[in-house]
Amino acid sequence: MAPKRTRSSTTNHPTPEEFLAPYHPEIQVSAQTLRTLVRQTIPNVTEAVYRGWKLIGYRQKEGRRNVYFAYIAPSPAGVALGFEYGFLLTDPEHLLQGNGKQVRFITINSPEDIRAQLFADLIIQAARIAVLSNRQIR
Repeated sequence: MAPKRTRSSTTNHPTPEEFLAPYHPEIQVSAQTLRTLVRQTIPNVTEAVYRGWKLIGYRQKEGRRNVYFAYIAPSPAGVALGFEYGFLLTDPEHLLQGNGKQVRFITINSPEDIRAQLFADLIIQAARIAVLSNRQIR
C-alpha cells in the first residue's frame, strides 16, 4: 500500500527516496525494507521526511488528527527503527535500545538484521499505544 502523503523536492521537502539517496546502498536497502514493513503493517499510515530530525516519521490517523508513533533514521553506520512510546512496548527479545523517558529504537546494521514478524509486532503495539495516549491527552 502506498503512503498517503509524499512530498517532492520542488517544495523543498524531499521524498523518502530523495532523503535516502546519499546513503550507502546497504543502508538504503535496510531503510526501504523497513519503510515497506511499516506501510504494510499499519493501514493508512502517513509517511513524511523530517529533515531537521534526519528521519522518516510515521503517523496514524486518529479522528481528525494524525498521531506520531514511529520513525526510520538512517546513519552512515546503520538504520534505527524507533518508537515514540517505546518504553511502553512489550519486548520479549530485548531488542529495544535507549534509556530516555519515552523513545526506544532498534539498530539495524544490515538488511539481514530485519526480523519482519517481530518488528511488525512492535510496530502494531507502537501505533496502538500512540492512539491510546492521544485519547488520554484529549
